[in-house]
Amino acid sequence: MADLAAAETARKGAVTGKTHEDQARAWRRWCEWCDSVGITEDKCLDGCTKPQRIKLMGAFSMALRGGRFSGQAYDTLAEGTVRGAISYVAQTFRDNDRPNPTKDEDGELGRLLSRLYRSFRNDDPNPVQQKALPACVLRELAKLNSSETQKATSQLSIGAFFFAMRSCEYLKVPQAEKRRTDVLRLRNIRFFKNGREMTHNNPWLEYADCVSVTFEWQKKDERMDTVTQMASRDLILCGVRQWSAVVKRIWSYPGATEDTPVSAVWKNGKMEHITSKEMTLALRAAVLSIGEDILGIKAEEVGTHSIRSGAAMSMYLGECPVYTIMMIGRWSSDAFLLYIRKQVEQFSHNVSIRMLRFESFRHIPDRAPQISCLDPRQRNHPDNAETRRNIGGNSSRQAQLPAFSLFN
Repeated sequence: MADLAAAETARKGAVTGKTHEDQARAWRRWCEWCDSVGITEDKCLDGCTKPQRIKLMGAFSMALRGGRFSGQAYDTLAEGTVRGAISYVAQTFRDNDRPNPTKDEDGELGRLLSRLYRSFRNDDPNPVQQKALPACVLRELAKLNSSETQKATSQLSIGAFFFAMRSCEYLKVPQAEKRRTDVLRLRNIRFFKNGREMTHNNPWLEYADCVSVTFEWQKKDERMDTVTQMASRDLILCGVRQWSAVVKRIWSYPGATEDTPVSAVWKNGKMEHITSKEMTLALRAAVLSIGEDILGIKAEEVGTHSIRSGAAMSMYLGECPVYTIMMIGRWSSDAFLLYIRKQVEQFSHNVSIRMLRFESFRHIPDRAPQISCLDPRQRNHPDNAETRRNIGGNSSRQAQLPAFSLFN
């Protein structure tokens, strides 16, 4: 029994506290909806068939979509929010040794739910994404350094830019204790000169060749990931200079240790932290200072995520290889492409010229053999597995190759 209890404790630690809260909230809403429609005893739907479970999940999705269980500020929930809540309910079913109520007999998402989600997505407004921030905005922000808070905000913004950081990695954000990502601390910032590490109290720290930042625990469960940036030789827009300024400033505070977060700032006679809200206000002020018409973006379109997006855009415009962008920004997939804004004027720089390099090209005649109408590998063939999945059916009707086939 002790092993069972230990396994349960370990299982709960696999996800963050926020995930547990979201799952519990989704299950409470499911139970509330079941009570409202008369399902008071069988909330795990043990007495229902798979098609019935899918229909009930669809009805619950409509209730969520209409904001029935949300506050007055939410009259319609987005498709992603509804889908997430349904997924949490399905996880609770699985946690209690029940089948996934959203899957059909083929183990796929039920056709009813799939169509419902697509309908929600079609009706949703276009997602509003924060605009990529050019480096000139950070240079403008650096001019505002009359207070300790302004200095800290500028240093952190430029330092974060060169590492394409998430806001929770260098700022105080809401519900930080429920996030997987750890905020950076002084011990995570290291400087090197001629291959040798420099101590934080070195008076020549800002003249280091490079700065290395170690991300102890990240969003995708990656641990102890170290990224290094060389000095840019710019007096302001330089990761080495700005991170050295952050380190020196924090070490000057009473009570600072290696475990002190990089977001620390001395305010009101004590050590506090730069928040994501303060950073957003500072970035928007810098945008207004330069001019919205010059930048082509509005101040309200800028947020802390604009720094990460701007870093990806700047690396792309600087013709950095794709793998370099992914490694600096710690993207494990092509998700970084979401940060490359096609609306940026310089995005298509020289593309039109390159398109005219070969004004004429010649096709080589195909010599492909004629495909037999009996070959199930062609599209829309009734024995094609993808076709079978699109028209529904069950596992007994799934296409299977015979022991001997002419089209292996």
